[in-house]
Amino acid sequence: MTRVCHYILLASCVGWLAGCSRATQNHMSHPSVDKLLATTDDFDLCDGVFCAIADVTGNQIDAVTEPEPCRTVTLVWHSGGIIGNGGFQYLFEGNFNGDPGYRKTADAYKRIGAEKSYAAFQDALALFPGNSPPSDIDCRLKIYQSHPKETRDEINGRFWADADEAKRLLAKFIRFHSSEFCEFLTAQP
Repeated sequence: MTRVCHYILLASCVGWLAGCSRATQNHMSHPSVDKLLATTDDFDLCDGVFCAIADVTGNQIDAVTEPEPCRTVTLVWHSGGIIGNGGFQYLFEGNFNGDPGYRKTADAYKRIGAEKSYAAFQDALALFPGNSPPSDIDCRLKIYQSHPKETRDEINGRFWADADEAKRLLAKFIRFHSSEFCEFLTAQP
């Protein structure tokens, strides 16, 4: 059964890549996009697509204007890096354009199927009245830090423990939507 699954996965990947190649026929050839989307290493794929999207958007995160599925990749990869470096506190020390309450960011984890990361995100948001972090960063941090360190550490720990799975699921999401990424990245001047 495992061998059959591998063959199906391989055939799917070939189909996705062929779709990207067909999409680029309408534009200038972009072998670097094809090569990027053919990357088999999950980290390299996620990071490469995130960086390619950032190049197109001028390194600006905007959860309102970025098209799906680009928004999902941007929100998951960027927030995951921030939280990975310093927990939810680091995330709450800044803002994401178009997502002041981090709802779209949390939902992006659910969209890719990272249920444990999504649950940790929901628990972090639940530390705020109405599950809604204030827009004022100082006020947001004061509320967040008013909760016991053990509680915050436990939430961070659950998020961190799911990081490899979230990365795997994001890569799967990218592969599933590869034709859309190819179209977005090759349509840019």
